[in-house]
Amino acid sequence: MRRIFVFTLFCSVLAVVPVKNDDCTYEFDMEHNLIYVSCSRNVSLTIKEKDGAISLIQDPDEKLWFETDENGKNQLPDRFSSKSTKKLKDAARILKRMKSTIGIRMGTLENITATLASGDSDLRNDLTNIKQYPPTSTLMRESMVAALQNQYTYLQHAMLALNAEMKEMVEMMSSVATAAQKSVRSQLAMNDKVQEDVLLILASLAKANVTKIERKTDFCPQELVSIKSDNTEIPVGIAQGSFAVDPIPGGQIWVTYGYSDINEIFQYKSLELLKYDVEKGTHKLPFFCEGTGHVVYKNSLFCHKGMSNKIVKYNLLQKKWEKEIALDNAGVHNKYPYQSGKFSDIDFAVDEKGLWVIYATTYSNGNIVIVKLNDDTLEILETWVTNIPKTKVGNAFMICGIMYATDSYENIPTFIKYSFNTNNGGSKVLKDNQIIFPNTIDDKFAKNYMLDYNPIQKKLYAWNHGRVEVYSVSSKSYYPFQVGANRVKRRNSRKKRKRN
Repeated sequence: MRRIFVFTLFCSVLAVVPVKNDDCTYEFDMEHNLIYVSCSRNVSLTIKEKDGAISLIQDPDEKLWFETDENGKNQLPDRFSSKSTKKLKDAARILKRMKSTIGIRMGTLENITATLASGDSDLRNDLTNIKQYPPTSTLMRESMVAALQNQYTYLQHAMLALNAEMKEMVEMMSSVATAAQKSVRSQLAMNDKVQEDVLLILASLAKANVTKIERKTDFCPQELVSIKSDNTEIPVGIAQGSFAVDPIPGGQIWVTYGYSDINEIFQYKSLELLKYDVEKGTHKLPFFCEGTGHVVYKNSLFCHKGMSNKIVKYNLLQKKWEKEIALDNAGVHNKYPYQSGKFSDIDFAVDEKGLWVIYATTYSNGNIVIVKLNDDTLEILETWVTNIPKTKVGNAFMICGIMYATDSYENIPTFIKYSFNTNNGGSKVLKDNQIIFPNTIDDKFAKNYMLDYNPIQKKLYAWNHGRVEVYSVSSKSYYPFQVGANRVKRRNSRKKRKRN
């Protein structure tokens, strides 16, 4: 299981310092004394002041440079004051000194990971053996107690060791923050030596996670080829609900139950613990959500606000409401739901390209509208109006900017009937059974109220009448501009004319 760590610092000069590499983002929130570690595919190092934008960014084709405002890039000055130079050298020394220390911490954390993995394996073996005994037998009780004691011992040793390592990591991260402060205050870019050190320390920190995301090679553009069952289903007991795995390294499992008057979201550490309803935590929301189209993305809940045409962002880390906007003329409260009804008018989706919302409006005559959202501000970035009637669709999800819609929410099996490609504006009605969706596991009764894609795991998650089900997807590369090529060409021509 992937982890996300939140460290506490006691610094106040910088407001936010997000540091990114291929695998993880280290966000230093000096204003609130926190560091957040999450994921990104982009390689960059960004530092921002509290009251201004001074960014240090790595571009593959350029040296490091400072950005003094949001509109332009200023190259480094040729001469620096002796005071600024000293601060820069101090920062370099701090980073260099931490290289060997982080290497040691990495080794220790890997040992802890191995211990936890061993404990998990032993517990699974114990549970397998316990199932062989009669439920009321003495041997069953004694075996259960022994298994719990063994697992407790593993966890106790691992957590004590982990706490000690995290304490050391906090001290090292404090040193990183000190180095960054010195650089930003002097408004200097780091020299080649510091650049090498920064990239090395970022790589070390990424590897120091208890587990980390594997690099994917199948990046967009991709189009869906097939959907297959993972033979994984979790009984949850409630007919309707929403299930989400935050698509970042260490992303947790989040569940809401029901489809109306929802003001709680539950956190689980694994599918196994969800099966036994052993929750990690509960968040009481300061508003009500409705429907089953909610998602969790980058530690925030995005949901349809009950009895309104508004969508809401709620920060699960800081436990606070952040943003809400209205979707003009959106059908709500079963005006344009999916086939299942249940207030499924507004449906969020997440894919490799980010956050989306799928709905229908009076102006679109009930046909599906796809909107790309800024996940920070909820700003509407772009809108596509399709010719796909939303009430005739079983469910919909996004992969690499392509919306796929199923033919039915209750047929066994069903199939992908429609697709709409936001990359080129192409809309398709697929042949029956071209892409089959099982719509259930083990041919059980189907009423699929939720279908969402996780771009990190390449999985589809479904909420099927009281069961959470898991499916794997296969995709292939394609050339994205086969449709709408003239529009793309004209847009590129305009950009060339502006540059000239």
